[in-house]
Amino acid sequence: MKNYLNFDTTEENTPIYRVFSKTFFNDLLDNRRLCLVRPSLWADPFENYIMNSKGLLKDGTPFTVDFRTNLYGQCWTLKKESDAIWRIYAKAEDGIKVKTSIKKLYDALYQTQGQFKDISCFIGKVKYYKKTDLIEFLGDSSRIRNWLTDSTCRSQAHTLLFKRIPFSHEKEVRLIFYSPNKLTDDKYFINIDPNEFIDEITIDPRVPYATFRAWKDEFIKKGIKKKIIRSNLYKSPSLTFNF
Repeated sequence: MKNYLNFDTTEENTPIYRVFSKTFFNDLLDNRRLCLVRPSLWADPFENYIMNSKGLLKDGTPFTVDFRTNLYGQCWTLKKESDAIWRIYAKAEDGIKVKTSIKKLYDALYQTQGQFKDISCFIGKVKYYKKTDLIEFLGDSSRIRNWLTDSTCRSQAHTLLFKRIPFSHEKEVRLIFYSPNKLTDDKYFINIDPNEFIDEITIDPRVPYATFRAWKDEFIKKGIKKKIIRSNLYKSPSLTFNF
């Protein structure tokens, strides 16, 4: 069972991208792992709109959403190149962009799980809404009740796929893990083979060429066999004209 949310399996070979700082990329290579985090660590307050909401039982007793500590996620993008993505996710101008596919990312999680993997592994495309529409959509009590009681856990995962239109430039895809057990750590690691997982590596366009060459050599020494390039986003085109 493939839990693809907001798209289907015909899109599974679609390329997706993520910019890591060099520190986190080295962790990926050295420890051969990806790090998912609890959504409570994400900056946008609407990320946790449902999970931070309070409900009322018929007798008026308040309760909080219990599954919020079971969810972990990692954000990717469908956008191949973006000035904003480099600046947001590599503020120190040390970004490493990884290219993979929807299928490879989903399989990286799915293949590490046991008997509950069909109700704990998801990948989904974020949908973007006006703030007023989002509040109205998420304020439907019957819809929320159905989500909270969904035994497939797809609805719980869906709660992480709503964002406001000002964030639409991100074109996000999210890997989501719904842990069958209560975990204490804010981070959840999954093992990967970097050469199997990575399709291409692009180094920050803001680094000097000499730094690019040094980093490329460093990654090759660590065993990377995939294509390593430097982004030409800020490269100025040459212009020749006759006067």
